[in-house]
Amino acid sequence: MSSPTTISYLPTALGASKAVSLLNNNPSSGPYTWQLPQCTITSNPYGGYTGTYGLLNCIAIEYGAVSAVVWFYEPPGGQGVLLSYQNAQYPYSPHNYYSVLYIGTDGLLHAGDYNVGQVTTAISPGWHMTVFEVWTEPTTPYRSFYVALYLDGQFIGSVSSYGSAQLFGAGSNYPYSNIGTGEACGEPGVNFCNWFFFNGAIAYVALYNRVLSTGDVLAIYQGNLVSSGLVTVWYGDDYNPSNGYWISRIGGYTGAPVTSSYSPRGCILWNSTWYSGPTGIWSNWQQC
Repeated sequence: MSSPTTISYLPTALGASKAVSLLNNNPSSGPYTWQLPQCTITSNPYGGYTGTYGLLNCIAIEYGAVSAVVWFYEPPGGQGVLLSYQNAQYPYSPHNYYSVLYIGTDGLLHAGDYNVGQVTTAISPGWHMTVFEVWTEPTTPYRSFYVALYLDGQFIGSVSSYGSAQLFGAGSNYPYSNIGTGEACGEPGVNFCNWFFFNGAIAYVALYNRVLSTGDVLAIYQGNLVSSGLVTVWYGDDYNPSNGYWISRIGGYTGAPVTSSYSPRGCILWNSTWYSGPTGIWSNWQQC
């Protein structure tokens, strides 16, 4: 585990001013969500597709692992998708998609990959930190893929399978990674067939290009920012409601390890309305 740098606040103590409030979202129509930047995959070592992918798939394919940390507030009766990927964007219906992290209409927190399986856990209204991880390890004669879930600093469980993982490009290329919505038709624990918007609040999102250890997860839950493998991080109090943008504290992938200095890069990542699309290609982000 890297030496953590204390972040400026603990999300459990946040008020609405330091969170991106989605409390007016209708679960089936939003309107608030964010589309992450994209990359171009020209070679896929996992037997999947190539082409344009959203950031969740980009990290998984390029590094063999992706970990996502999300601090969020679940209101009473809260539900909706926190993270997803798909090959068409709202309001169109994608042919291939998966909501990798969501609170279902069954009241459970779900995390998974279509080809690997799901981990679920009970969750109550209030502030929570969840960590979703997907990674791969080669085996003979088949490759193994894994999904793991943490909630509030505690390991919940993991599942694994052989063969392929949709997050790594199996079945399609997936140009759209979203925070705050995803197509949920047929997803376990969801009793309707539609896009599924989260109706709570999001205070913090961080994406890593490696598997976080239990020590890493606990350190982040205690209010520290773990730097090793950190690709990008967004704080709720960096959200500008006047233009709908979140600004990354880290910026984009630069080809070099992220340091603990966390100098602002100031690059706009995505807009709060589904139709605006990404504002740049992840691998080409510039340090400002």
